[in-house]
Amino acid sequence: MTSRPVRILVVDEEEPLTDIVSMTLGLEGWDVAVARDGASAFDLIASGAPDIVLMDVTLPDMRGTEVVAALRAEGNAVPVVFLTGRASLEDRMDGFAAGGDDYVTKPFSLDELVDRLNPVVRRLGLAPSSRRYADLVLDEVTAEVWRADERVVLTPMEVEMLRALLDQPGTTLSLGQVLRAVMVRGVRIPREIGVRMLERMRSAVNAGQPPLVHVDARDGWFLAAA
Repeated sequence: MTSRPVRILVVDEEEPLTDIVSMTLGLEGWDVAVARDGASAFDLIASGAPDIVLMDVTLPDMRGTEVVAALRAEGNAVPVVFLTGRASLEDRMDGFAAGGDDYVTKPFSLDELVDRLNPVVRRLGLAPSSRRYADLVLDEVTAEVWRADERVVLTPMEVEMLRALLDQPGTTLSLGQVLRAVMVRGVRIPREIGVRMLERMRSAVNAGQPPLVHVDARDGWFLAAA
């Protein structure tokens, strides 16, 4: 489970708005920093390594989309949620084209803002319900799985099989041990189907990434980072 608060950077020159947003996100247990312009945002992102950036489009010194595009050009993949009064379709398209992850328009409710941020927090493995191993994240509440910040689509039973390996990372489990772990959760799976499900889960988790889920010559399954 995660053991540190989420770090949020709010980039906006409107002090009343940043004050109420900071207070709201602080009540969620998150650490909040504020930048009033694009230059300050660059400095804080470089020095503070926020987990998520809330970015206004209209800043005193440059457009928020320019800040985000520059970050992406540098290879910085920090999630950015635009929080702005610019609500046209063209503005939204510009925000996503620059590299934004989400786009919230003013006026907005504070509950809505938290609701829009929570999926990002879970994806990053920073929610209280998050389990992380290397770049693999499993959310215990939603049963969602991500690998290197990309969603891994698994069936509920495949998630339970992955959970069994996460319970003992680095330990080889036989097929029978994995199936018994799933059976404890109320489902009995035939061995032949179990092998197919484990293979599909392994392929989905490992797809395009260094392998995390492994199988040895004796059909033992284990989770290990390179």
